[in-house]
Amino acid sequence: MSRASVGYEMDFPAGPPRRTAPPAGLVEALGVTPAEVWAGRYLVAVLDNAAAVHAVTPDIRALAPIQGEAGEVGQVIVCALADPSDDVDVVDRFFAPGCGVDEDPATGSAHCILGPLYADKLGRTTVRFRQVFPGRGGDIESETRGDRVLLRGQALTVIESRLRV
Repeated sequence: MSRASVGYEMDFPAGPPRRTAPPAGLVEALGVTPAEVWAGRYLVAVLDNAAAVHAVTPDIRALAPIQGEAGEVGQVIVCALADPSDDVDVVDRFFAPGCGVDEDPATGSAHCILGPLYADKLGRTTVRFRQVFPGRGGDIESETRGDRVLLRGQALTVIESRLRV
């Protein structure tokens, strides 16, 4: 992690997803039919609009066993293009009951998938995201550079510890 002009910047491997059919149970678990489904490390459910992303209230227990062609079980990103009046390009949320997290407020690994996906969709390397976790969330800018993704944003310390050897 390095300091960027505003906030921090991290360099990760890109994880571009591939288009896939919705796996059994996904529509029912999300309570909404995605316009597109993609698979990478996690499933990506592209919704019709930003309001649908904000409003989604998945059945977390039903979402936990769903994998489809994704690399990990029970981990689903929902996303859509932001409203034209918004100051970001895409809004998203990340549900991860497969690893014990109902919903994560700001997920770098999800944006290693979303960055390349939306760089391709929007025809540019830099994309601004807002993870709209209710009450907190975070803004993440991605820059896709070949097989790497740079993620930029603010950081929040949530725990500190000291390791004694």
